[in-house]
This record gives sequence, structure tokens and C-alpha cells, in this order.
Amino acid sequence: MDDTSIMARRPKLTRSVLALAALALAVPAGAQDRPQSAAGSVGGLVIDAVAGVPLAGVLVTLEPVPGGLLVSAGRALLTASRTQETNAAGAYQFGEVAPGRYRIRVQRLGYRPAVLEVDVRRPMDARVSVGLELEPVQLEAVLVQEEASPPFRRAAARPDEPDAARMLLERERQSLFVTTDSRALTYADVVDGVTLGETDIFRALQRFPGVATRDDYTAELWTRGAPWAQTRVLFDGQPLFNPVHAVGVFSAVMPEILGAVFFHPGHRSVSVGEGAAGVVDLRTRPGGGDGELRGTADISMASARLELDQRLGATSWIVSARRSYLDVLRGGLEWFGLGELDLPYAFHDLSARFDAQLGERYSLEASGLWEDDRLYGDLEGILERTTANWGNATGRVTLNSPFGPWRARHTVGFSRYRSHVQESGDTLTDGRPIPWSEPPADNRVLHVRVSTEIEPVAAPGRPAPWGAGYEVVLQNTHYDGPAPRFHPVRPDTTVRIFREEQSLAAAGWLEARLSAGPWVTIAPGLRVEGGSNVEHEGAVRVAPRLAARFAPGSSFTVSASVSRTWQYLQSIAVAGPSAHPAFHASQFWLLAGDSSPAIRADIFTVGAEQWLGRGWLASAAAYQRHSTGVALPDPRKGAIAGRPLFVQGENDAHGLELHLRRVAGRWTGSLGYTLGKSNNHALGHTYPASTDRRHRLEASTALQLPVGFRAGVAYSGMTGAPYTRVQGRIRVDDCSYFGFECGAYAPVALEANAFRTPDYHSVDAILMLTRPVAGTQASVYLQLRNLLGRDNAITYIGSTYYVIPSPRARDQGTLVWVDRFEKGLPRLPLFGARVTF
Repeated sequence: MDDTSIMARRPKLTRSVLALAALALAVPAGAQDRPQSAAGSVGGLVIDAVAGVPLAGVLVTLEPVPGGLLVSAGRALLTASRTQETNAAGAYQFGEVAPGRYRIRVQRLGYRPAVLEVDVRRPMDARVSVGLELEPVQLEAVLVQEEASPPFRRAAARPDEPDAARMLLERERQSLFVTTDSRALTYADVVDGVTLGETDIFRALQRFPGVATRDDYTAELWTRGAPWAQTRVLFDGQPLFNPVHAVGVFSAVMPEILGAVFFHPGHRSVSVGEGAAGVVDLRTRPGGGDGELRGTADISMASARLELDQRLGATSWIVSARRSYLDVLRGGLEWFGLGELDLPYAFHDLSARFDAQLGERYSLEASGLWEDDRLYGDLEGILERTTANWGNATGRVTLNSPFGPWRARHTVGFSRYRSHVQESGDTLTDGRPIPWSEPPADNRVLHVRVSTEIEPVAAPGRPAPWGAGYEVVLQNTHYDGPAPRFHPVRPDTTVRIFREEQSLAAAGWLEARLSAGPWVTIAPGLRVEGGSNVEHEGAVRVAPRLAARFAPGSSFTVSASVSRTWQYLQSIAVAGPSAHPAFHASQFWLLAGDSSPAIRADIFTVGAEQWLGRGWLASAAAYQRHSTGVALPDPRKGAIAGRPLFVQGENDAHGLELHLRRVAGRWTGSLGYTLGKSNNHALGHTYPASTDRRHRLEASTALQLPVGFRAGVAYSGMTGAPYTRVQGRIRVDDCSYFGFECGAYAPVALEANAFRTPDYHSVDAILMLTRPVAGTQASVYLQLRNLLGRDNAITYIGSTYYVIPSPRARDQGTLVWVDRFEKGLPRLPLFGARVTF
């Protein structure tokens, strides 16, 4: 039996039959004027009982009641039954059906089967429509390799049935995860998300409630008021550190290689360690094609990429590669309005996976990702005499094997991040460094992990009743370079920091999924971590988690969870190549140890989901997160120079998220609203976190048009982000009146995050045409960013001031501040093409 054999066949009528239309027995006009046929027909629709969308590929069997016989269509031959599958519209039709009593059996993979009887009294057409409830049933335990159609790719792999594919994914998500605020993403969601030209995983996740970001120029995620570094991105279980290209503009993970994308902004399995605010779980997919070479080629205005995959007997492989190309054009772009372009910068990435079935009960998986950004020349007036490269590399090997009556996954993996700036050696004639040159630096993070997970075998799309495991993790950080930047002022490059830290830790975990009655599910879990000492926390840390769900039916669910998470590696400031205060290549990473804190995040969530029929899903979630051991910039007023590298603080975040989605139908849409607050506490000060967005509204819709066209529009609106007003260079000879230190030039910070950037609003649109061409699926698309041409001033980059003299000589005058902000994207057309074969 293969991994798709999860159907249970039940011979009785069940509660899954929620919609049964009456038989249409009316005699058509004029029937008396012509001879009547001796037979009629039986037909109808099969739909998802909750969503109301049609289901294709449903097996419908028509058979006579016991003791009866059935006339085979068009032949004078008796038969026991007749069978057919529903078409893309969910319809079936049996012709040449003689009057009599019949039984109709309706079966589809992943749904509870239905059986009903009809009585055809006259030789006329009968309509019988059936609604099925999704309820896969687990059979005997077997070791399986991978789901044939990965969740992330399912809607793309089944273009004839995208609605049912999205519905199945949402149903699987509800089955796999106890809490209702866990979210799943499909490839179709990424395409409809109207990202920045590229199909971008992180930018598509920004369309969810509870997720914000800094501005137009970054794909980074701020999860429920927490900075990017507190959302852990996992690539097949291995962490990625700042996995973005082009100083944050694009995601460094290509969606074509992924088989599942899950986002957990609160509760998650105890098998996942770090991620104080959330986890983005990216899982690769095995190659397919049954011997045929398959692939996708894509070109956008930023890069070109190619994905190839194939299955050959017991093995499969998939490779995906991408490279930006603007650096090789070097001119000839006048048509784009860019004039003579000289951009000595490029990014590359390569990801791959290999699978092999080793006999009946063993299988091997290997996957990896390498991504790299390179700057190898001058960016006039921005970065000069600078050569740098930065990026991630990760890999893992997993052996799936039996473990008594259960199955085990043994994994060895690593992840490494490095940012390296070479020294130019050039100086001005007076010995000072070249303006806008970046000082030499070396910034590295290494993560090595060995783990084993054990659990009973469950049917695809169904959770295991329990799981256990262990892991051993070695982490190392190294930094040798200038002081990191906490504020948007150019740092003093003469101050350098050397810091190297290492930790070794082990963790064991156990979780279960228990039924407390027919409607209640309880999922307790415990994770115990120990190893190197952590400041104020000792050598052993406990992370308990508990989630509960109440689901009285298939359409309504309520959940609640409480959990504790430890995060040992956190980013405290910008470090590495920076083309602008708003853009940076890397971060300064702090590893917990004897003199460094670990983040302890205690999270409580409560939420509810309701299917409203015809593909509508409504949800609401409330959350509270309290984090201690957070490394923060010094919040005190005064000169920036001479401050400590960080101060320990706490963060409190709470909020409400509302979400309404139309998952299926000719048009799909999403409307999300978030009300959230995130406050820091440090050195006796309480102030808004830099990632605090009080209000955020996201709305998007996509419509399937005739002849293969699909159009989409998305709106984003959010309140401004807090910032600390900083004057980069203030002459402070006579400034005691204003509270500044006098007698020197010095960058000065005022009250911590006392001001906010302006509100942000943007409307984006996409138009895509997809057509079959010579055995391939070809698409061309046009995006328009900032459709309304709004001049969004979104990122604070510094302040200046001037003094209005007083008419009376004895008075000092009035100090007036002028804050400067980086503008968002202008109205920007983006286009590209994609071919799938």
C-alpha cells in the first residue's frame, strides 16, 4: 500500500451527506407527442460540504439494491454496477438508467465516503447532489517517503482544480496543528500576493495579519511586534540567519523547491527550539515526474532562475538556481529609464534535494541551500573602495528508518552565515579613510545540529498521536570589525570590536496529542534544554507547552495555547556593508553565555475559526507575549558615543488579529486587520519597540478572467514605526539650554522611540496570462507597485535642526527639528515571464 491509501470505505449513510437535492421527475413539455424512452439518467454534483466548492476526481458508483440488476448504458447487457469519476466541475452523469431502486456510493481520497439510495420511478432524468466532509482515516502503520503532491505545490500542480487544492491544504493545516493561528502558504498564494516582481515567500507572508515590516525595501518579517531576528527561519529544520538578498529586498529561498510552508507566530511543536516570536518552517519537496524531466524557468527584472526535477525509480532529485543579472548589462538600459547602469553587485543562490528509497523501510534525504551576495566595486556616493560578500549556507542528511513499531528520523545538519568586508588599504592624502568606504570586518555564525525524532506512522495530512526526540547543537559566533550601528548615523570606524563565543547544548522533548471526548483535543509538550551556562538562567532550561482545541463540528474551532521558548542567538544591531541607513547586509549576533542573556519568551494565544460556506474562512486570534533577556540599545538620552554594546531588557507584546479569506471560487480574497502593541522595558524606561505597528490593514483579491488571464489587487496600510530622534553632528558650544553636552561635536540621541514615522499606504496590482504552449505552461505577468503613486516616507534616516532667533536679545530662541525619512517605492512597473514544463 502506498502513502495515498488512507481511504476508509463505510457502507452506511453518514453525517457527511449534508446536501441531497430532490429528484427531478417533471415530464418535459411535448413528451406526449413523441415516444418515451425506456430509460432515463442519474446525475448531479459532488461538493465539499463545508466550503461548497465542487470536487473533481470523486469516484461515484451506481448499483442496484440487493437482488436488482442494472442495464449497462447503451447495451442489452446486465451488470452489477457502473462507476465513473466527477469532472472538473464536480459533475457526474449515468445515462440509460431504467426505473428501479439504486444505491449510489460516493468516495474520494481524504473525505468520508457516503452511501445513499434513490428510487427512479419513471424513465426520466434524476438529479442527486452530495456534500462530503473531509475526514481521512488512518490505516495500519507503514513507512512512507513523501506525499505525492506537496501542500505548497498542490494548487500549482493541479491547475484544473486549484480551489479544491487550497481547500485541502486548509483542511490539512487544521488537522495537523491544534492552534488556529498556525498558517499554511501555497504557491498560488505567493503568486497572488503581488510581491516585488519575484515570487517571494517572505513578502507573501507579509499579507497575513500579525506580520508587519519596516518598509517597501525589505522582505524581513516583524512578527507580532518583534524584530526580524526573533522569527526563526528553518530550511528543512536547519536555521537560516538573515536569508535575504540585496540588503534585504528579496527572499533568498526560491519557492519552486519547496513542498510545504508553515508559519507559526505563537505556539509550535516542542521539537522546534528557537524562535522567540515565531517560526517560518520551509520544507523542500522531492523530485517528481516518473522518469520525465520537469522544470520551471523564470525571468524577472531582478534575476533569472531555473528549477529542474526528476524521479528515476527509487531515487529523485531537484535543483533550483538563481542569479541577478543587472551587473552584466552595464548599459543599454535607457529604455527602462536607468541610463548607463554600472552596478558592481550580484546575488546568487543554489538549492537542491536528493531522495533515495533504500529497500521497503528505509529512505535517505539530503538537501542544502547556498546563497551569496557580492559587492566588487564602487557605488558612487554610497559605498566606495569596498569589496564584500555575505550569505548563508546550510545542508542536512536525514535517514528515515523503522524504530520498533514506529519510525525515526536521524538528521545531521549545519548552517553557516558569513559577512566579510575586505580592506582596501586606500586613504586620503592626510591619512584619513576614503569617505563612504566600509572598514574591514568579518562576521560569522555557525550552527551544527545532530537530532533524532521518533513517532508512530500517521497517514499523510494527519498528525502522529505522540512524538519524542533529542538534539545536540553546537553554536559559534565570531565578530571582528567596527562597532555595530544602533542609530542611523555613520559610526566611528576607529572603534573596533572583537568578540567570539561558543556554546554546546542538548535538548530532549516529548509531546502528545490526546482526545478528551469527541470534540476536545489536548496537546501537551515538554522540552528540556541544558548545556553551557546562560546568564541568570543557569545550565538547565525548561520549556513547557500546552495547547487545546474544541471543535464541535467540521466548521467551527476554538483553540488556546500557552508556551515557553528559549532563543540563544539574537541580533542586537546592524553590522557589515551598509549602502544607506535604511539598508544593511548583516547583523551583529549575540550568543547567550555566562555574560550574555538568552531570550525567554512566554506566549499565550486564543483563537477561533469558522467556515462560512462557499470557500469562506473567518478567524480571530488574540495573543500576549512577555520576553525577558532581550538585548536592546541603551535607551537613555545623550551622546551616542561611549555607550555599552547592549543593555538587558524586557518586551511585552499583545494584540488582536482578524482575518477573512475566500479560499475557493472564481475569485479569491483576503482581508486582515491587526491591532497590536509592543513595548520595551530597560534601565527604568518604558517605551514603544522600534517594531511596534499599532494598526495594520491588509486586503487583497484575485480574479480568474477568461482566456487564461488572472488579475489581482492588494492594499497595505499601517501606522508609522517608532524611532529615536538623532542629530548626527551637533555643534554644542552653547547648548546647555537644550540639555546637550557642550564643547564638542557628538551625535546625540533624544528620548527613546518618542516619535513615529508617517503612516504607510500602498496599492499594488498584478495581471497574469497563463496559456499552454507546445506542451508547456507559459505565463507572463505585469506588476505595478504603488499604483496610486503615494510618496510614502517610511524609514527614519536622521535629523537636522535650526534656531529661530528670539526678538528679544536676552532670550535664546527656538530650536526647530527637521526629521528626514527615506521615501518608499515610486510607482514602479515590473514584469516577467515563467515557463513550466
